Amino acid sequence: MTKDFYSKVFGWMFIGLLITFGSGYLVSTSESLITMIFSSSAYWIIFIAEIVIAIVLGVRIQKMNPLTAKLLYIAYTVLTGATFASLFLLFEISSILVIFLATSIIFGVFALIGKVTKIDLSKLGIFLLMTLAGIIILEIINIFLMNGTLDMILCIVGLVIFMGYIAYDMQKIKQLAESGINNDNMAIIGAFELYLDFINIFIRLLKLFGNERN
Repeated sequence: MTKDFYSKVFGWMFIGLLITFGSGYLVSTSESLITMIFSSSAYWIIFIAEIVIAIVLGVRIQKMNPLTAKLLYIAYTVLTGATFASLFLLFEISSILVIFLATSIIFGVFALIGKVTKIDLSKLGIFLLMTLAGIIILEIINIFLMNGTLDMILCIVGLVIFMGYIAYDMQKIKQLAESGINNDNMAIIGAFELYLDFINIFIRLLKLFGNERN
């Protein structure tokens, strides 16, 4: 039962990453789609849709039909993929692959920490949330300030925060698995949380170490 739950969580996480990177690459090869997404209000519509889906999944997941939960999760990964097209245009493919590998290693290490540690990481939850909220607010402000130094600092701090989130989320998933739960919806929300951790670490590593196209 425990292994089955883990398989569902990581299976859906892998599917989400595959959809995001695959759709991102495909969109980046279409000039018409790039123009439609980034030269109109479509980008902001996608951004708002992602926020709405994330809130709905977080709040309604336990009462949601399993098929609806899966469709919303897939929709989120597709929308994220559409915005990821810009990364394929801005950065070298080789650099994206290297950063993806580095992100996978970091993810694996902190997921293992979250799974095997005896420390109760639930106490970190409020600290991680408040720090993340502060980072998001400062990142929004920095859109107008365009301060490169502040952007780098926020990127590094965000990287550390999401590393902590991997361990925190993994411990929650472990507790669910050991409780005997084999619920599709719980597997989806677990996959969604780990997916977000992975994506955020990937983006920040790419901003810090990625090689831009000439």
